[in-house]
Amino acid sequence: MKAPAISPCLGVPDTQAACDFYEKLGFTALPGGDDANDDIRILLFEGEFALMVFRDRHLRDWLPVLKDTPVGAFGMFYLAVDDFDAYVEKIRPLVTVTKDTLEHNGQKIFYFTDPNGYVIGVTQKQTW
Repeated sequence: MKAPAISPCLGVPDTQAACDFYEKLGFTALPGGDDANDDIRILLFEGEFALMVFRDRHLRDWLPVLKDTPVGAFGMFYLAVDDFDAYVEKIRPLVTVTKDTLEHNGQKIFYFTDPNGYVIGVTQKQTW
């Protein structure tokens, strides 16, 4: 598996709860390393790297500059899927809808918020 050029690592209060949530949406959670004290997990989507989740207190210890940063983010992440309509129909009852499906520049987008306040925008896969 090849990691992308930029790999998001989200601080979360409960790594297992975050993994459970994303697994309901079709992700696969893997251990992030061999250290049992390191609570980082790698999440795959359709077999490819998508993001990492890391217990917030461990992340704040790892990078003290984040010690006062709240969980959640100002911004959003995008998840590109093969079949937009089918995926949105599948996850809609499992998520908190932030902004319902809209079309922008010819592309459908559906926004939801995960249990930790991160906003995810679902889009159709495309080639740049």
